[in-house]
Amino acid sequence: MRAMSAFEQAGGEPVVRAVVERFVDRVWDDPIIGFFFAGKDRARVKLHEYEHAASVLGAGVRYTGRPIAPLHRALKINAGQFRRRLAILRQELERAGLPQEVIDLWLAAQRAMEQQITDGTDCGPR
Repeated sequence: MRAMSAFEQAGGEPVVRAVVERFVDRVWDDPIIGFFFAGKDRARVKLHEYEHAASVLGAGVRYTGRPIAPLHRALKINAGQFRRRLAILRQELERAGLPQEVIDLWLAAQRAMEQQITDGTDCGPR
């Protein structure tokens, strides 16, 4: 018998898409980091966030977005802003009632990209 993937443990496509929907809507409207999304296509961001999450969680979905590092480095995102995004994501993962192992995997994949996304500055103590 095959072990369930983290994607399946999360509830599959409908649950992962719903988490991504809520997460993107929250960061988009966030007073601290929402300005990064001005002029962007929300549906496109949701699609690529879903693809990335599904891929990390073992769904066999391919990320089709642009390369992450150059896309984000140009935005001059600092570590505090990056942590804000992670905090919002954690809240949505917990709100959805996902298993802790899935939450840990999803967040670890995000944390692993911090150096690719941030500009090396911080806004406060870690």
